Amino acid sequence: MPNIPFILVFILLPLCGIFFALCSQDNEKTKGRNVLSVAFLTVLVNIAFIIFAFLSVSSEYGKMQLQESYLWLKNPKIVLSFGVDSFSLLLMLGIHLALLIGIWGVRKDYLFQKSRMIFTLLFLSLVNGFLAALDIISFFIFFEAMLIPLFMLIGMFGEIKRQAGLFRFMIYNLCGVLLLFSAVMILYNHNHGALMLNQISDIKMGQVKEIVIWSAIFLAFLSRIPIWPFHSWVSVVSSGIKNPLVFIVANLMPLFGIYSFIRFWPQSMPDTIIFIVTALEIISVISMLFIALIGLINKDIQYKIFSFMTVYYIFFLLGSFLPTDQVLLNVGFSLFAFMIIFSALEVLVSFQEEERTEKNLSAEGILCKMPRASAIFTFMVFAGLGLPLSAMFVNNFVLVSGLLVYNFNTAIVALAALVFVASAMVQELFMRRTKVECSVDNEPMDISKLDSCFMWLIAIVLLLSLSDPLWFMRG
Repeated sequence: MPNIPFILVFILLPLCGIFFALCSQDNEKTKGRNVLSVAFLTVLVNIAFIIFAFLSVSSEYGKMQLQESYLWLKNPKIVLSFGVDSFSLLLMLGIHLALLIGIWGVRKDYLFQKSRMIFTLLFLSLVNGFLAALDIISFFIFFEAMLIPLFMLIGMFGEIKRQAGLFRFMIYNLCGVLLLFSAVMILYNHNHGALMLNQISDIKMGQVKEIVIWSAIFLAFLSRIPIWPFHSWVSVVSSGIKNPLVFIVANLMPLFGIYSFIRFWPQSMPDTIIFIVTALEIISVISMLFIALIGLINKDIQYKIFSFMTVYYIFFLLGSFLPTDQVLLNVGFSLFAFMIIFSALEVLVSFQEEERTEKNLSAEGILCKMPRASAIFTFMVFAGLGLPLSAMFVNNFVLVSGLLVYNFNTAIVALAALVFVASAMVQELFMRRTKVECSVDNEPMDISKLDSCFMWLIAIVLLLSLSDPLWFMRG
């Protein structure tokens, strides 16, 4: 196997895509297709490199491989360290596929296409650096930097009507950054140098310092997850976004909060901060139940998808606290399928809503006039509910079993929330498939055969992930 700096490639390749996107020229005839092709091909090439990288690592969770280090500052000496295991590579692959679906979903939206693609590629580059970070400094840099393209995409293309909610959302996330910065600086000074993420739990600190640091980290990571009592600001922004690609980018953020907990949080919990985990579990299940019930009664499909995603994200967060590495790999498997499913659902719903708005139709029965969209939409809803169509089937079962053993009461409330959010999605599917008559002039247009083929290719990826998303690995 050639000695390839994979991490550097993952980070720099989207930046090269930005350069070519800036150089691309579009006119009235091409209508943004050139820059979109650059972005699409950039993501495809990075996916190829990720799959190639899989062939160089073992499937063991937590065994950091393909490690690279780069000197950033000499005084004080700061070395940025990177590496991946099967878990972080799997999340990278899922995010790339999710963004690929999002880019496909906006290929006919010509307005400001270049800016949208540039910020999407910048976001992807920073995400790759974040998922590969091994030390606290590089982790913090990418944790903070991801907010720049996120805010630009939401602010420029999100079409958010309630600007006050967007402002609170931005301040809320920036507060999380400041809290994490404080914790990282205390750890850096305490250790007289940068720490690797897997060394944090071995640091001996006083009781007060321990509570301050872990509380700051706890709140910083929660700022990325739509959890009570701050979920309303996130829901105003996320459920109000009309552009499918921007919606997907905005709703990948909770994944990074979960990943941060998994990588940062010590497996062996200090006694002084046990109360933090207990508080998090209580807040999590309350948030799950509350958001699931709102999703069940809310008639807006965007909020139902937001509710579906948020409940599952919090479910995966609870699963990430289960004390075995194998369960954490199960979280990764489910997250891989979950990202693909919600991205495909959002693109399909966005198309339906455009047709409904343009032709002044009711949402009821719209799928009965769109057979190709109906078939793939039904597949994605059933896959999202945990039927044997994707990696969520077996791995969600493992997570539920682990939660039942770990904390029976928490597991029961979480299961109730999953049932409610599943009911909300089935309710929407049933309503959209109920047969109604449309006038010929107002009959909605179905997705094209090319769209249908692309979506079925995505469905095949989900089916291949059913037993093991890492089936193609040699080790």
